[in-house]
Amino acid sequence: MLRRKTDDSNWISISDMMSALMVIFMFIAINYIMQVIEHTFVQDEIYNKLQAVFDDEIKRHEIELGPDGTIRFNSLTSDNLFETNDDKLTPAFKKILAHFIPKYWEVLTSDTTYFDYIKEIRIEGHADTKPPINGGDSYLYNLDLSSKRAASVLKYLREQPVYKKASDKDKSRMDFLFTSIGFSYSRALNDEKNYVHLDSNKIVNDALSRRVEFRIVTSNEKLINLSCQLC
Repeated sequence: MLRRKTDDSNWISISDMMSALMVIFMFIAINYIMQVIEHTFVQDEIYNKLQAVFDDEIKRHEIELGPDGTIRFNSLTSDNLFETNDDKLTPAFKKILAHFIPKYWEVLTSDTTYFDYIKEIRIEGHADTKPPINGGDSYLYNLDLSSKRAASVLKYLREQPVYKKASDKDKSRMDFLFTSIGFSYSRALNDEKNYVHLDSNKIVNDALSRRVEFRIVTSNEKLINLSCQLC
């Protein structure tokens, strides 16, 4: 009889432990779901604001706006964005950026609802797959070129009046957020504007692949991307 009572006591302890674990897992799941909802809300808010502000530019095909809020400059040819085989911005691209940057800055600083969720704003340079004229490693050549081009855009941004006249607080925040990076042709696009590496269509569209993007990275983006991969 004593042994049976001991067994019952052990069973109750295990049962309580399992219940406690289930409660913990439930709270973890709820927290995760809330992060997903929060991230989606922030991303949608950013997209909607950018779409409203840049409606004319989108209609004129000067820029493209992705569902995640990424701004893409690729409606012009590479020669229109930069000098051939150089990181020097063309007058045409400077004119577009001079109009774009103040409006983009206003979007980023006007609404504190989602501003604190922005982890990084990347200016990305992307190249085509064409090899250098003088030979050599095509990937490394284009990596260096795309990196310099992205840096040139960031430099041009910092030369604009909206940056120079910004408050110390806004300027410090933007210095922290803005960065530039080159991807060579690792994220080349096909005719459907999908990443060739991830798509069944492996034919590169060089004209679309030559581009500059302004990409907003929110604090939970990596977590959400992992979730999408596991779904």
